Amino acid sequence: MDGATTQATVLAHASAWRSRLALSALIGLGAANFLWQLGSSSYFVDEVESVAVALHPFSGLLHAISTNEISPPGYFVFLHEWLGRVGSSAEWVARLPSALCGAALIGAVYWLASVLCARRAIALGAATLTALSPFVLEYAQLAQEYVFVMLAVTVAVAATLHAQHAESRRALWLTGGAAAAILALWLHYTAGLVVVALCVWVATRDAFPRRWRGAFVGSCVLAGAILVPLLAKQNQTFHGRPGVAASAGVTTTTVERIFATPLDGRVDALRVLGVLVTVGALVILVASRRGIVRERRLLAALAAGVPLALLVLSVLGAHLMLTRYAAVAAPFMIVAIAAAVVAARPRALGVLIAAGALLVSGAGLLASHRTRGFYLDARGVARYIRAHERPGDVVLASTAPGSALPLLYYGVRPDWIGTGTTTTLASEHEHRLWVIEVGWDSSPTATAALEYARSAARSLGYRVARVRVFPAVASLVVILDVPLTSYTRRVLARGPARHAGKRSQISRA
Repeated sequence: MDGATTQATVLAHASAWRSRLALSALIGLGAANFLWQLGSSSYFVDEVESVAVALHPFSGLLHAISTNEISPPGYFVFLHEWLGRVGSSAEWVARLPSALCGAALIGAVYWLASVLCARRAIALGAATLTALSPFVLEYAQLAQEYVFVMLAVTVAVAATLHAQHAESRRALWLTGGAAAAILALWLHYTAGLVVVALCVWVATRDAFPRRWRGAFVGSCVLAGAILVPLLAKQNQTFHGRPGVAASAGVTTTTVERIFATPLDGRVDALRVLGVLVTVGALVILVASRRGIVRERRLLAALAAGVPLALLVLSVLGAHLMLTRYAAVAAPFMIVAIAAAVVAARPRALGVLIAAGALLVSGAGLLASHRTRGFYLDARGVARYIRAHERPGDVVLASTAPGSALPLLYYGVRPDWIGTGTTTTLASEHEHRLWVIEVGWDSSPTATAALEYARSAARSLGYRVARVRVFPAVASLVVILDVPLTSYTRRVLARGPARHAGKRSQISRA
């Protein structure tokens, strides 16, 4: 008997050692994935807003958050301190904490899955999906709060569940869970969807003394109540949230993306397959009675309940159908997928779910790691214009926030296309015009657009002297229009019938 017990103990230790080694390898893989090309892209428009707010003096930080953001202050306080201590606001510097947080999330999801499921294979599968998730990659490479709130809610639920069965320091584990839940609330309001479900679960657990349950729920309620005045001020400032209302409504596309959150990313790669994998996994999780998941109802409420809540709130007019608002559900959806692979019957169904998840993740990663860049290359445009501009040159650009804010951040101060000022500037023929437009590449459509730009420039008395495309998913193009001589303008103004030959010579020139 003693020999058998000793052998079982040795095997258990060996299995645990192999799991820790595999987890370390997965964290290393994820860190490499998140750090690769970290600073290659210009700031995304939402990052510009985050960094601009964080660079305010500390005394004015809360006011800047209330008038420029629709999030709690937690991340912006951290980013303010991080950028200030490091002394740089370079892209890779601002994004580095997000990348490290993404690597930590792999370990946190492994812990969560270990607490929820007895089989280490499920925990390792969940950690693998986290390391390869295109969604986690996206936010691990952005100077925003979403990967931080993912980590916080994961730790909150894992620590709280661990406290229920811990043999010692149960109060300490429960306190840690409450602290992580409060931090999540102070990082993003959507964390409330997870924290409310967790508070209901704690309040109904007889395993905890009544005063512990009261302290847990009360501290979370108090932390949320403190944020109410700020939320009211932000809602007053951004009433109706016009910046996202058009893209965050209820459509087929937004519903699909919300329910495929952990497999969704910066490029929609195999989205329908991602929806089938996640929804299929959630159905298996809810229907399974095999006892593989210890707190199956809680996991189902967090993995499926959060997307459903966002859908219902959006139907009521809240405009929340963006995957970043479902970020708090992503870790739980990942664990649900890993658990469904094991729980599925027949086993071939589990194999299909695993293969589908890996296929969508692989396609998303390949689409994400590209040399063309991801976000509008406002940094490259600014450097190019500064290197070639002359005194008196005028820069013209669209007022669309997605391009205007990054250009302004990188020091481009354009006149806005379509205003009376630009009309006057063009009619004076006294300035070279740098025109910045969005959406060009090397396609035939772009070639036709360039020919149209040349024709439009001639009709205004200019010629196209330079064209430079800055490729990305949505490219930027910079066109330098130079005023024609007064004689050439007169020739072009006389009409095509009388001066067709001269017009042809000018065009060829």
